[in-house]
Amino acid sequence: MLSYSKYLFCLLAINTVDSVEIYSNYPDIKALEQYYHYQTVNGEKVELQVYYECLCPDCISFHIGPLDDVYKKIGSYIDLKLYPYGNAKRTEENGKTVITCQHGPAECYGNKLHACAIDILKDISKSEFYNSCMMNGTWGGRGSTDMDATNCGQSMGIDSKPIIACAKSKRGEDLLEYYGKETDRLINKQYVPWVLINGELFNTDDDLMKKICETLSNSPPPCAESSD
Repeated sequence: MLSYSKYLFCLLAINTVDSVEIYSNYPDIKALEQYYHYQTVNGEKVELQVYYECLCPDCISFHIGPLDDVYKKIGSYIDLKLYPYGNAKRTEENGKTVITCQHGPAECYGNKLHACAIDILKDISKSEFYNSCMMNGTWGGRGSTDMDATNCGQSMGIDSKPIIACAKSKRGEDLLEYYGKETDRLINKQYVPWVLINGELFNTDDDLMKKICETLSNSPPPCAESSD
């Protein structure tokens, strides 16, 4: 059964984000391939869709905790798709689309940074770790700011300048609107993070590694290690 407390936590507006324990270290992108040395069998991958917003505490915990951990271990077996939009709302004003985010303008801008990273890096592995790093708020503040984008880029070997420029441009607005439309396709979304594994809702209180391993018909060695 889904956690009722979680349902309220990211459904209602929250003005502050508590500090979150840093669960993972973010890799230098040049060395990222070390995490993907397992070859899939017959190209089998599990589709993992994550609908989220950058300032939601539950979303932050999910990304820097189980998602990063699992993706490091068996990323080659996961077809990851990220949707940085969450509980934002789209309205039309004077013929223009206006997006209002649950945690205010800072979250809308942070979501644009995430969307632009996905668009510019064109590598979901790089995007996940980079966006997760921004969500940590390691350098103070709520996370997913220009400062986070810059510092995460420096620590991971990613040029953050085009990502920041994109977030401040019409391209960033268009990308956020795109993810809004994709999120609105969900019929029963009630909270975030809203996580689907091969199209089926996953309760993020459960063990993500275990669920993905159970879904694979030919699981890699880390699956056996995690069940010990």
